[in-house]
Amino acid sequence: MINGKYLAASLRIRAALLRTVQKIVVAFVKIDREKVVFDHFNGLDVGCNPGYIAKKLSEKYPGLKITWLLAEKYTGSHSSWLTYASTTPLAKAIAIASAKVVVFNTLNSMADWPKKKGQIWIQTGHGSFGIKKIGIDADVKRKELIKREVRKTNIFLSNSRFETGVFMSGFLFRRRQVIELGHARNDIFFNHAQQTAVREDICRRYKIQGKKIVLFAPTHSKGDVAFIKKINVGGLLTALQARFGGEWIFGLRLHPRTRNKMEKRKLSLSNLKGPQIVDLSSHSDMQELLVSSEAVITDYSSGIFDFLLTRRPCFFHLEKQTQIALRRSIYFDFNTTPIPVSSNFDELIQNIELFDMDRFTHGVAAFLEQAGSVENGDAAEKAADLIKKATQGVSVTELRSIYMGEEGPESQPDMPSSFAQEGNPRAPLQSSR
Repeated sequence: MINGKYLAASLRIRAALLRTVQKIVVAFVKIDREKVVFDHFNGLDVGCNPGYIAKKLSEKYPGLKITWLLAEKYTGSHSSWLTYASTTPLAKAIAIASAKVVVFNTLNSMADWPKKKGQIWIQTGHGSFGIKKIGIDADVKRKELIKREVRKTNIFLSNSRFETGVFMSGFLFRRRQVIELGHARNDIFFNHAQQTAVREDICRRYKIQGKKIVLFAPTHSKGDVAFIKKINVGGLLTALQARFGGEWIFGLRLHPRTRNKMEKRKLSLSNLKGPQIVDLSSHSDMQELLVSSEAVITDYSSGIFDFLLTRRPCFFHLEKQTQIALRRSIYFDFNTTPIPVSSNFDELIQNIELFDMDRFTHGVAAFLEQAGSVENGDAAEKAADLIKKATQGVSVTELRSIYMGEEGPESQPDMPSSFAQEGNPRAPLQSSR
């Protein structure tokens, strides 16, 4: 009991000291109108939407000062075109307070950081047409935290009408805060030369030249390790070779939280070792793994929806009890997508054997159209241009007019019928099952 009280008191003191530091920094640090600060998951190295935007920004506008917030446990590998800043409280406060534009992708990460008058804060998100509920749709306890951050955020960059609806519902964004121009990390799916170069690099780095990768990328959950152990790699690769030809290799991509759990509990995956298996879990850029893969299997990771842009085979694989448990936690039914669904290994093999590429391709096109996808390969360039204009003093209203046309109404956009809650076509709030 004493320890608990001491810990609570220590946390309160730390929070008070941080607020004091923030206030002092905000009061004395001036905004540099040529400085843009990026953050990816509270200090990860360059990656996801912020990473692709930062890279394009450095190429198009080398005069801008690009700063990347990096946690101390990482070394950073992109110092040739950006400047790293620490995520320690004082360094982070100075970096944020001195920037004209702040770009971040982790929701609620900026809620308690002060914002200076004249700054533009841009939220890129890190999902896609994801099936999992987020924000207050998933947890109403965070409502006040969400409100604080949304009030400070000027722009949310969406990739579709569907995602706009989700963030208006789950994170209370107003329509006037949203600009639909695509996700920068997905531009790679439209650039054949870049895909080829990345695929060659991945195969060379992991010594799997001449082989096709099936990427197995389950999300984090309570039973994730036990679920992963049930995968029969040999049977899976045999089925893939029989249906699609070529020599296949099993690429394992564990969720970072699953990896951390396994390290802490000293768990192992003895069934996932051997010459036909390559562990890709430490590779930081998920998009590079996706474009290098010929097929993807997941339980319900949102990465599979990015992979749809490749039009390559992909499969949902999650046990029946998991599907039942998720009914209240997903925006739309698994079976409303073009992706085959299995609940046991035999069904997964059957889905591979009977996979109809023509039907799948037409289904993907219909799915993306219903979602109102605006992905076309130029999101990073548009975002870079938008940020440049913001540093030049162009207002958010003007930016939205440039990239979205005239201001629309504040009401939530209509959602595609296959994603909408039954009886409420305006919001994807519940599974249709």
